[in-house]
Amino acid sequence: MYYLINKSPWSCLDENKAFLTTADSAVKLLPKATKSITGWKGLEYRAAFPLMKPPGANFYPPDMDKMEFELWKGSLAKDKQEDATGFFSVIRRHSEFMLDASLSNNTVEGTDDLVGSTHDLYSIPFSQEYKPFLKKAAELLHKAGDLTDSPSLKRLLHSKADAFLSNEYIDSDIAWMELDSKLDVTIGPYETYEDTLFGYKATFEAFIGVRDDHATAQLKLFGDNLQVLEQNLPMDDVYKSKEVIAAPIRVIQLVYNAGDVKGPLTVAFNLPNDERIVKDRGTSMVMLKNVSEAKFKNILWPIAEACIPKEQQKYVDFESFFTHTICHECCHGIGPHTIILPNGQKSTVRLELQELHSSLEEAKADIVGLWALRFLIGQDLLSKSLLKSMYVSFLAGCFRSVRFGLEEAHGKGQALQFNWVFEKGGFILHPDDETFSVDFAKIEGAVESLSREILTIQAKGDKPAAYALLEKYAKMTQPLRVALEKLENIQVPVDIAPRFPIADKILGKIG
Repeated sequence: MYYLINKSPWSCLDENKAFLTTADSAVKLLPKATKSITGWKGLEYRAAFPLMKPPGANFYPPDMDKMEFELWKGSLAKDKQEDATGFFSVIRRHSEFMLDASLSNNTVEGTDDLVGSTHDLYSIPFSQEYKPFLKKAAELLHKAGDLTDSPSLKRLLHSKADAFLSNEYIDSDIAWMELDSKLDVTIGPYETYEDTLFGYKATFEAFIGVRDDHATAQLKLFGDNLQVLEQNLPMDDVYKSKEVIAAPIRVIQLVYNAGDVKGPLTVAFNLPNDERIVKDRGTSMVMLKNVSEAKFKNILWPIAEACIPKEQQKYVDFESFFTHTICHECCHGIGPHTIILPNGQKSTVRLELQELHSSLEEAKADIVGLWALRFLIGQDLLSKSLLKSMYVSFLAGCFRSVRFGLEEAHGKGQALQFNWVFEKGGFILHPDDETFSVDFAKIEGAVESLSREILTIQAKGDKPAAYALLEKYAKMTQPLRVALEKLENIQVPVDIAPRFPIADKILGKIG
């Protein structure tokens, strides 16, 4: 079951440590059926997976380092560079391609790209690399599109099916943003967390839910005020965007998910990540309310009972937790995305910060989300009753997210925030009972100063500064260790693993 959750032998909630031993996956080698290997000692079994999870997942050759990639990329024309660093391609070796082709006596599409190349690397689109799977998926999406009588859902399903085969996702992402259907569908390659080498490559995922119209109507406030929030962000005005497009927000009750959805199970997502679309049309947000409720009940509240003193536990509530989650997702849509570098060149935050982008972006959305809630309360757009509860609920949430591990973007980003705010005095450790409380007089200054720090690093595309910030603060400190050891002792779950009885029933009938 845990293998199915992780989609691999490495536990994403335990710093990607292998939870299977290599012996569990060892393969028997038939000496006469294998080529000779230098240094081979004649052992009969060999591990089927490395102990350490490859940082490039399977998007790049396992023996490729960053320098080789950069040298190859620098030799390419601009459009080919965009393919190399784009979301929807994998990087392979000519030498491996030639060996595979000679062993199978087959020719493969794309061989023309190999002729005359002086580098061993080449890019291949998802539509070609995963063709058998995407072809079948496209057929099913077209069938589903034919069945629905919702025009916007029909458009989404057909355009996504076409994108799987063409590798062009812009039209289908716009169709997803404009979806207006009781059945809410998100499917395709989106998040780049698995690519810890560069943060370039997207993985496939699917979320199916039923739209909660009542909860969706309540969230209009945030979308309506995105431009106001952008203009008041705690960073220099020169970096602020003059035109922020409000992100439509949909609240759903999740009924099924699949693909790259392993822990930590998301409570919301803000898509697409393609800066070309974000710049012109903004983003759309989906909130998974039943997932949020399950996490609050089974994880956040037990954490608060263990780590927050009695006098502040009254401030921990689901409304604060869910409202900050909404604001977190909204804040992905504000702040720097497309940027101008000091040399005048246009770029994006993702391209400049590479593998550091995901952790810093998650920290930005979190901490700027807190700042934004405080701003909206100051404008009398949100109730003042939220003020203390949002900070204390956030403190409890820090311990929840750090338990995802410091190899995971949300966990690393949360450690950065906790340690910064703790250093500034916004969080206080009480040694007598090892609980933590919020200093309401200092928390606002700590939140604003970290928001300014992260936003400025992103606006400048300053990777050395991003590295220095994460190196100093995104680590396991003694205060964090105190809290996590307490939670380990009382066995509070790290995450939830949902079951989908409705989907199981439907799939059972089909079977």
